[in-house]
Amino acid sequence: MQNDPKQPDDANRPPAHADAAAGREPGIRPGYPYEAGEEDEINLLDLFIVLLRHKVMIFTVVFLTGAAAVIISLLMTNIYRSETTIVPTAQEKGGGLSALGGFGAMIASEAGIGAGGSLEQFEVVLKSRELTHSIVKEKNLLPVIFKDSWDSQAKKWKDEPPKKEDIYKAVQALLDVKPDKKKNVMVVGFQNEDPETAKRILDYFIVGMSELLRRQTLDEAQAQQKHLYQQLGQTTDPLLKNKLYELIAKQIEAETLANVQKYYSFNIVDPSYVPERKFKPKRAQICVLSVVVAFFIAVFAAFFLEYVKNLKTREDPERLANLRKYMRFRKR
Repeated sequence: MQNDPKQPDDANRPPAHADAAAGREPGIRPGYPYEAGEEDEINLLDLFIVLLRHKVMIFTVVFLTGAAAVIISLLMTNIYRSETTIVPTAQEKGGGLSALGGFGAMIASEAGIGAGGSLEQFEVVLKSRELTHSIVKEKNLLPVIFKDSWDSQAKKWKDEPPKKEDIYKAVQALLDVKPDKKKNVMVVGFQNEDPETAKRILDYFIVGMSELLRRQTLDEAQAQQKHLYQQLGQTTDPLLKNKLYELIAKQIEAETLANVQKYYSFNIVDPSYVPERKFKPKRAQICVLSVVVAFFIAVFAAFFLEYVKNLKTREDPERLANLRKYMRFRKR
């Protein structure tokens, strides 16, 4: 009788004692058809069974986390964000100094005053400690920024007043500066619990930046005028004196041009506004993300508990003994 080609050859089967020594059932060879597929299917079923076995724990963790996320998100204070968009003066055709006429623009260009600024310059100034501390001090913003530490009735601090470094970090955390070099514009925003306060403080920073840049440029112009006057007093040559007078006149005219600009070296494309909708917290996103993270943590905990439960029977006893040995704190 010929062997059925669909059945494995008995002559190629390993001896029964070899199967027993290898931990296999007698007559089953490694790589026997469909053996790997059956093991994979069993493993998947085992994983699913583990999840069902700990379904109460998984559901409890997810439910409690979701409920906590909802409660915490509802207790969070609404934060509003006001923003404005500015552009350097040099990019505004027909605006800025050019609105004063070609002669005024020529003087400003020659004197170095009234020229357009840059996004890098604006970002540095807005994030500077000098501007931050001057605005906080001048506008008395400490009770607004550190509202929880200020006793509004007694008009004093509950504990110690905040230090300069803490003030700078707190204010800069609420100030948002986003330069867009491709479009050559900058979006500046400020966050606060009160929408009107957010707009007001943002305006403080925009005006403060303009005045700081204006003051620095005018101080430099006045220093140049002082130097020119000194040179004028030491010069006897009439031609040189006339040249110095012309330079002094240009500096004076340039000062006038710098003083008449509403915002120095930049223009406002989109003015600040009182926000009507909250900027954060995003409660729906917080709740969904919390539930997803809790689910994965619960699944991991289920497999970990299952592993701990079967640790004594499935792992090498010698390894377990070594693990317990090294987990103990040795006495000195």
